Amino acid sequence: MAIGRHQCKNAWHLDYKGWISVCLDEALIALEESFFDLTDAQMRAFPIKGRNNISWIVMHTLQNLDEYTNLQGGPRPFPHEERWDLWQCRPEQRPKPGDVFPPAEQMLRWLYEIRARAEAILAGLDEPYLREKPGDHWPGDRADFYKRTILHAMAHVRQIWLLRGALGLTDGKSWPQQHYA
Repeated sequence: MAIGRHQCKNAWHLDYKGWISVCLDEALIALEESFFDLTDAQMRAFPIKGRNNISWIVMHTLQNLDEYTNLQGGPRPFPHEERWDLWQCRPEQRPKPGDVFPPAEQMLRWLYEIRARAEAILAGLDEPYLREKPGDHWPGDRADFYKRTILHAMAHVRQIWLLRGALGLTDGKSWPQQHYA
């Protein structure tokens, strides 16, 4: 589904769940096309001092997508780690040169697993369930889990493209595409 290998789809006449589905699809496609063609060395590089690398951003985003689209609490495609959590990791867990990161190919496989499960779960939900508040600990409804992770992923996709530019990967071959009209 990466760059140049998808058809632009129409996002017309959608209901509430349809919009969530389109936005989730957009975030997953955009994440994939942001790193699908990078080498492991490019993923691990730190081209901007004081900023995370692409590997960390992808793992952080995958963990977040997995957490907030897996409303049924099923098995995870990879073990969640504190080091991928910007707010929970300890200072010594912050990403730095020399850290070990999963290979880009593995991250893509995890992305595909998260996509398949997220789409299957969302397909089985109805609007009343999505609009229901899941408990006292969460301020919004279940759909807010999707909204939060979609917008979160899109922010990180923009960071990845910025890092690609900082790495000098500006040949125009990899260029974000329009996915919906």
